[in-house]
Amino acid sequence: MIPTGGAMKSTVDTTFIFGMPIDRVARRDLAALVARLAEKGGQSLYFCNVHMLMLAQEDAALAHAMDQADWVFADGVPVAWLQRRVAGREAQVIRGYEVMLAVCERAAKQGEGIGLFGSTEPVMRSLVANLRARFPALQVRYHHCPPQVEGELHSGPQEIQSIRDANIEWLFVGLGCPKQEKWVARHRTEMDCNVLAVGAAFDWLSGRVSKPPAWMERHALAWLYRLLQSPLKMWYRYLKYNTKFILKTSRLLLGGQHA
Repeated sequence: MIPTGGAMKSTVDTTFIFGMPIDRVARRDLAALVARLAEKGGQSLYFCNVHMLMLAQEDAALAHAMDQADWVFADGVPVAWLQRRVAGREAQVIRGYEVMLAVCERAAKQGEGIGLFGSTEPVMRSLVANLRARFPALQVRYHHCPPQVEGELHSGPQEIQSIRDANIEWLFVGLGCPKQEKWVARHRTEMDCNVLAVGAAFDWLSGRVSKPPAWMERHALAWLYRLLQSPLKMWYRYLKYNTKFILKTSRLLLGGQHA
């Protein structure tokens, strides 16, 4: 449960799933969650779905980034379901795009600045316009689309300084997994703001890519919606990592291995 005071990290349960730390949230109160996150700057936040969880089993750099993060939330019904089975207690889904909207709502009310890092210029233009339309008082003080490169993204001192100079409290990173988590892990200590790796949230909130319907999210079918949208891009990911998740989860629940 989200604590009512003090350092949130010290009192929220962390469940280890396949060796990866996932923070357990028992009650969905995003406003309270964001308020607690705002008590301290310089934190890193990730949102873990099946793809990220299973990719971390074979990508040591991603696993290290998750282990070093301040927060890793279950972004998806399958991960939260397994978290409940392992912990024996309630665990809620905390989606990246929902937290992004909750942060923007708070930032607009509190006069806090946000930054946006990632994606492409067309997506970024639509994203900034949509956020400002939805939250008229929101201060988008920084936005930048870095070069589209294969593998890891390295930002130079000048680019990091431009983020620092923007005087923001929140930075959203939308580079896709695992590039965004590795970028955050590499540069988080160089920035004073909270940094959230939010993946597909940029595409969805820009309106350029449709988000899975709520009923599909509730029934763990968001992956199917994304597969139908981009079959050539997504089929291998879901075939490989969803299958690995099912097999590893089955062994875990049948007592063949530890969480």
